[in-house]
Amino acid sequence: MKARKLLVVPLLVGALTLSACQGMKTDQPPADQGDQSSVPAIAINPKDRAELTEGGELRLTVTTIESQWNTYQVNGNTGDMSDVWNPIAPKFFTFDEKGTPTWNPDYLTEEPVVTTGPTKVTMKINKSAKWGNGTAIGVKDFQSIWKACNGEDTTFECASTDGWNEIASIEAGADEQEVITTFKSNFPDWSSVLSSVPAADSTKDASTFNSGSTGPKSEYEAGPFTVESFDKTQRKITYVPNPNWWGEKPLLDRITIREMEATARANAFTNNELDAFDVGVDADAYTRSKGYADGEVRQAAGPDWRHITFNSKAGELKDIKVRQAIVYGLNRTEIGASDLAGIDWPVKPLNNHFFMEAQPGFVDTAKATGIDYDIEKAKSTLEEAGWKAPEGDPEGVRVKDGKELKVKFMQLSGVPVSENEALQVQNQLKKVGIGIDIVSIPSEKFSDTLTERGFELMAFSWLGTPYPMANINQIYGTGSESNFANLSLPEVDNLAKEIGTEPDNQVRIDKTNQVDKLLWENVHTLPLYQRPQNTAVKKNLANYGSFGMASVDWTKVGYLK
Repeated sequence: MKARKLLVVPLLVGALTLSACQGMKTDQPPADQGDQSSVPAIAINPKDRAELTEGGELRLTVTTIESQWNTYQVNGNTGDMSDVWNPIAPKFFTFDEKGTPTWNPDYLTEEPVVTTGPTKVTMKINKSAKWGNGTAIGVKDFQSIWKACNGEDTTFECASTDGWNEIASIEAGADEQEVITTFKSNFPDWSSVLSSVPAADSTKDASTFNSGSTGPKSEYEAGPFTVESFDKTQRKITYVPNPNWWGEKPLLDRITIREMEATARANAFTNNELDAFDVGVDADAYTRSKGYADGEVRQAAGPDWRHITFNSKAGELKDIKVRQAIVYGLNRTEIGASDLAGIDWPVKPLNNHFFMEAQPGFVDTAKATGIDYDIEKAKSTLEEAGWKAPEGDPEGVRVKDGKELKVKFMQLSGVPVSENEALQVQNQLKKVGIGIDIVSIPSEKFSDTLTERGFELMAFSWLGTPYPMANINQIYGTGSESNFANLSLPEVDNLAKEIGTEPDNQVRIDKTNQVDKLLWENVHTLPLYQRPQNTAVKKNLANYGSFGMASVDWTKVGYLK
């Protein structure tokens, strides 16, 4: 699944989404180790509208068009569905390549007024901004999603309550289009919560929120494009310019997004059936796309990262010593080199859950805690936990109380990087006496498997946003729908609340790294490496590609004259 594909800011801004990025193991030598300082933050072939032609179609693809179209609901908060919604959703702020937000005049009439102590934000919505049914976007939309996702009513299956649960009130000002949001205390990441909003009718009650959006509904759309059709049989969405759009007219006549397996995309691209697709870490697709006469690969460094989630309530992973031993037993440099073989990208383990190495605030937490690749430490940790190697077979599966140490690794069939990682983990952990049983599921079962916690180990990608210190509880908080590791750490819960309201940025950074230390020590998830954003595109396509932390401006995407 993609949690993002994509690299644009997710629809649920400030949250993270999932991604089963595509990859392939090859016989090519691994890339050199290093950092991503030389990789651009954005690669979209920027051009002025005057240089572009009006008209044309942009053909895109995702892995799965979910049956859940509400991206605020846990099963809809995926990168794929973020991509689906991107051309049709309201965006009160746009983001540059550094992740800096700027108010969007298509939806706001002026820069929001912000006061502190507590944080109070006054936003004036453009009166021309309307939903597909003609209803003006206004305070009721904000109030509805706030009440749905503030955590007070747990029948709403929200992907995250972070931010919404820090709001004390949302009220109308001079009219329904003046939205006044007052937080309970200081809330520095307020724009992460207020960057977008769903239509009130889509979040009005738990039943509608959880199961009322099974496909496109024009009354829930408010972007420069609108869904013309959704072919459920061919799994294809067609967008056309919104006839009621109040902003600058889009250049494109049409956008199509269709489901397509990762292994089929390079063929489709070189056969002129696609105009752009997320290459991920698929070396074959990367090479073929770069060699295609009409195409190129645009690469950027974003906040996206590959990792393994540990289900702390499943099987032998209930024991922290077993989880730590797995980390000690995994050579993440080798895993990254195998995943990224054939990709022009520096291989280096990511040693922080929140900050990329080039970002301010990064601390090498693996080094600080000592919980990193160490074969002998893996063996001694298992010995301490009572898992003994079979006599005469030092690399045999360890046994305790007559039971073998077996852990299941869930791989996505047909997703080469997932299959590769399963084999890498299996082969590496064999050396320390941990048996890995590989279980395959189809990629369309990815969301359900995660949300139902039907796995022990699973690798996928988290796609970040411009807010590394926001929404910490979404993935790591006790009881969160998206805490797929099922790990409750009360100290993390408390620190996350403090981080969300702390006005001093350095103090926020320090506390965020305290959280990271706890996650590393308790093995909630194991970061593997920063995921490259590789987007194959037609050379004549402008203002589209790998966005890093920036936003797509769908009115400016088009083809060169």
